[in-house]
This record gives sequence, structure tokens and C-alpha cells, in this order.
Amino acid sequence: MRLAFVSPLPPAPSGIADYTMDVARALQGPHRIDLFHDQAEVSESLGLPSFPIAELPARAGAEPYDAVVYQMGNAPVHDFMYAWMERVSGLVVLHDLVLHHSFARRFLESPEARAYARDPANREKQVEAEKAHRSFEAAIEAVYPGQAARLRDAHFNTTGDLLPYVFPLFEPALVRARGVGAHNAFMVQAIQAARPDLTCVQLAMPVRPMAVRAGESAALRARFGLRDGEPVVGCFGLVTREKRIETVARAVARVSELHPNVRLLLAGQVSDPSWLESLLDRTSVSKRTIVAGRIEAGAFAAAMGLADAVVHLRYPTARETSAALLRVMAQGRPAIISDIANQSEIPDDVARRVDPIDEEGDLARAIEWALSNPEAASKMGERARRFVETAHSEARTRESYEALLKPLADHYSPVSP
Repeated sequence: MRLAFVSPLPPAPSGIADYTMDVARALQGPHRIDLFHDQAEVSESLGLPSFPIAELPARAGAEPYDAVVYQMGNAPVHDFMYAWMERVSGLVVLHDLVLHHSFARRFLESPEARAYARDPANREKQVEAEKAHRSFEAAIEAVYPGQAARLRDAHFNTTGDLLPYVFPLFEPALVRARGVGAHNAFMVQAIQAARPDLTCVQLAMPVRPMAVRAGESAALRARFGLRDGEPVVGCFGLVTREKRIETVARAVARVSELHPNVRLLLAGQVSDPSWLESLLDRTSVSKRTIVAGRIEAGAFAAAMGLADAVVHLRYPTARETSAALLRVMAQGRPAIISDIANQSEIPDDVARRVDPIDEEGDLARAIEWALSNPEAASKMGERARRFVETAHSEARTRESYEALLKPLADHYSPVSP
């Protein structure tokens, strides 16, 4: 089949950009794939043809695509897709069940809304902004009848961050979808309940262990100022409040009473540096914390290898399957995760689960167990590596994507390579 993938692409600071390339490479051979994006620049080493999204209609007109595949997430780098999904039907791979944030941005941060915010005394701009707000309210009403006014008022009059997770608002992204893919059973069930008319397939993620060059781990230890024998608790991926970083910091502070030399490694782009600095000071772990920031791809695996335990908590959750977590597990690292429904496919013996009801205490006990029982923790990490090797192999990814593409095959004429 001739496929068009619409997605952020490297070097966009998005795990989905890397995922898209891994999937596209896995599907090469039986399929011809063009990549479409909305970026000022893309990496020159993608290995597949890539084009600005504005070129999609012309290229489809010259040689039709058998399917357009949208890789949809909640981050701003995906916002451009809404207009195209409404214009060109296709398959939608939902990486997040909660799309409320991204859908709301279309209206609440529209050019009209921004213009009014800059000039609030301008009556004409106010009228245009209110049109956008009413469009948002109408969209909510279509999905959640009778709730629109309440949700609108909550958006404008409160500062709470849990509301969008209660009303995920993923349905607008599926209005013209021909099929849907998701990466865990919880999401599949939710999508099927909302849209029983659509084929929904549970997809695997192509995750492989990354090679570590000789001497790279030692170089990173020196770069981070880690002494030999200092135990390391790591968090990998975007550093946000939802990753429960404050809980992690408090748990590390508690564990330091038994392991005085323990260090905390935060490896990933920091969403709010001032928030993080204040948090680390408040929890008294600033001096034992390494804020590494976004680490170049070649050194990421080496950084994981420094961690005696990796903490990967999430609340609130967009019900996603975390590629960052799977990469940690693929490296054979002992992982500590939130005990939440969208991670139910992860076997109990390949990761240590934390009860959200006693999150800090349970996490402190899990970290202490990993640091005090390195052999048992290492065996758990090895079981995790084998799980990812099987459940998220390149072959499994191809098989699951073929199941998503197969219903379209009878309706299109394959294009010869």
C-alpha cells in the first residue's frame, strides 16, 4: 500500500516523532510511505521522503494514497492535525486518550482569542473571540450533552488541572476516522465504547534496546559528578508535574536516611525550570539531584544504565502507553510504576507497582527494596527486557499495524512499488 504518515518528525521534541520513524521503518518493504509534517525543518537523516503538510492534497491527487495515518497526541506539536483530519479522512493512531487540552487550544488559544487578550478594550476583537469560545462550547455539547456551560465556566473561572482528564474529548479527532489504533487495552475499550462503528486495533510499539558505546557510561558518570558506589534513582523523559516529581523527590529524601549517598537523576526536558528548582529546594534534595535536561539520543541509553532504579509514575494520566517507560524496560533497568489501569498489560513480575493511595510511602519502600536488593532488582529488569522484546518487537508492530490497515485493502488498489 501507498501510505501517508502525518506526524511531528525529528528533531521535534516529541517521543511520537521518534515513534513515527520507528513504525515507518518497520512497515517499509510491503508499503511505500511518505511523511508529512508542519515544522520549519526536519532531520536530513530520516531515510524516507518528507513533505510539508500543505503538499498532501497535491501529492495525493498526483498518485492517490491507500491510507493517510495520523499519529495523534495531546501536545501542541499535534494541533495542526485537526484541520487535516476533518478535511482528509484516514486512520487515527491515538497516543493519548485525553485530547481535551489540544482540542481546547483550537478555540481558547485561537488567533481571535489571542488578539482579544492583547487588546481587551477592543469590542470587535471581543466579539470574534466570543465566537471561538461558543464554537468550543458547541463542540463540548456535541460530545457531552448538557455539560457544555459547566465545562466552559470551569475553564474560564478555575485553575484546576484535573477537569480535562475527566472529560477526555477524544471524539472530535475521530469524526472522519476510517479506523483507530491505540497502544493499550484500556484505551481500546474506551474508544470502542464511544465509537462501536469503528475498527479499533491495539498496536505494539517498536522498542529495541539501545547500544551503549564503550566508555560512555563512565564518561556520563564523570559529567554528572557521580562517585563510584553512589546509588542512583532515575526519571527519564519530559519532566512535568504529571510525572509526580515531587513525590519522587520526597521519597528519595526518605530513602536517604538509609542510603545517605543516594542521588536523583532527572534526564529529560524540564517543562518549568523555576517550578522544579523550588520543588527540589522545598524537599531538601537539591544537592543530591542531577538535572541533566534533554540528553542526546546516543547517550540516553548510557544514562539509563547509571540508574539502580527507574521511577516512572503518572497522575493524572492521559491513559497513554509510555514509550519512555518501555525504553527503560528494554534496557533491562528495574522500573517502578504507578498501579493504574492503562498499564495493566505490564506483568506484575517485570516492574514494581506503586499504590496511588499511598504513593509516597509505597514509592519509598520500592526504591529502598531496589537499592537493598540489587540482585533481585536486576533479575526484575531482565524480565522486563524480555517482556518488551516479545510484546513490542518490530515484528509485533508490523503485525498489529497490518491488522489496522487490512480493512482498507479491499477498498483500494495497491500501488506497485
